[in-house]
Amino acid sequence: MRLLIVDDHIAVAESLHALLSREPGFELTPIAPDAETALRIVRETEPDVVLMDQGLPGMSGTDAVARVLAIRPATAVIMFSGSMTEDDLVTAVESGIRGYVPKGARAADVVSAVRRAAAGEILLAPDELTRLLRRSRERSRQRLERDRQVASLTPREREVLRLMAKAQDVPAISDALGITAHTARGYIQNILEKLQAHSRLEAVIRANELGLVEQ
Repeated sequence: MRLLIVDDHIAVAESLHALLSREPGFELTPIAPDAETALRIVRETEPDVVLMDQGLPGMSGTDAVARVLAIRPATAVIMFSGSMTEDDLVTAVESGIRGYVPKGARAADVVSAVRRAAAGEILLAPDELTRLLRRSRERSRQRLERDRQVASLTPREREVLRLMAKAQDVPAISDALGITAHTARGYIQNILEKLQAHSRLEAVIRANELGLVEQ
């Protein structure tokens, strides 16, 4: 069983590498200190299991999961991290990980997790899996609502929204777009209604969450 450890904490990675290399049937690849190195090693060695840290420099562990599996779908990826938010873990689950093992786990538990993941098992307790699936559904609903709100805004309303995000008042918006103050107020009111905001500030905050301010 070929195993890749991805961790930028070299002392931790080397200790784990030495420990697992003594396990019967385990073959360890070189350690990857970042996601890009990990992707190269995956291409070159085709590991059966990857222990992936979350807090990597550059690309995060959760972002790297999908790219690892795109290169080698048969690889079992385990998140092996000191701390992960629930959203991080949901993203990783949606990307295809087999489970999560905290860095504080006993060595025997890590070995067991590697063997179970290679065998195709899910390394999550039933209650934890239920909670993550619930959160995944919530995120899906939020994405759908976000897409609906973005699609409801006209190009001119988005222009007005971007100017609002620059703290422009009605006269400034009118001058910038060559429209009357009455028309500008109408656009602002439409924006508030479509974004379900009670004030211009709330609308700007909501637009930032939707990714509209930077566009």
